Amino acid sequence: MSGELVTERLCLRSLTPEDLHDLYSRVFSDPEVTWDGTASTLDETQQSLEAKILHVQEHGFGMMAVTDRQTGDFYGFAGLQHLERGPEVEIGYYLARHVWGLGLATELGHALVDMAFGTLGLDRVVAVVRPDNKASQNVLAKLGFRPVAVEHHYGADVQLWEATAAIE
Repeated sequence: MSGELVTERLCLRSLTPEDLHDLYSRVFSDPEVTWDGTASTLDETQQSLEAKILHVQEHGFGMMAVTDRQTGDFYGFAGLQHLERGPEVEIGYYLARHVWGLGLATELGHALVDMAFGTLGLDRVVAVVRPDNKASQNVLAKLGFRPVAVEHHYGADVQLWEATAAIE
């Protein structure tokens, strides 16, 4: 998944160390955007960025920077990664609050699902979402995911959603 993935309005590209300050200012410093509702420090953001870059190096896919296709504006990150270092692959997306409600998560999600079942040849992709995150649940439903369980991941009780490849 190194390189680029282009949609109608977005470009997903490999994360680089140069993305640190955009990642911090657009995602990690905003408690409404972060996974656990708490802002991260710049050092914590750097550690997270380094881990995301390492995941791509080790597995050939992972989280990618999300930018506006026309302007290059940094919106956040999204991609496919191993669920808590386990065998399952999860989809994830974290976009700056100022672009919420524009359908961008659904747009990039379709491209990532196509990649998961096409390029990567996966049979199943999962997602974890907090029970109160209705917006993300709506995105997952539009992408063809369905809730299958409540599990504990990333330090919280979450809904586990799944999508499976169509058998032809």
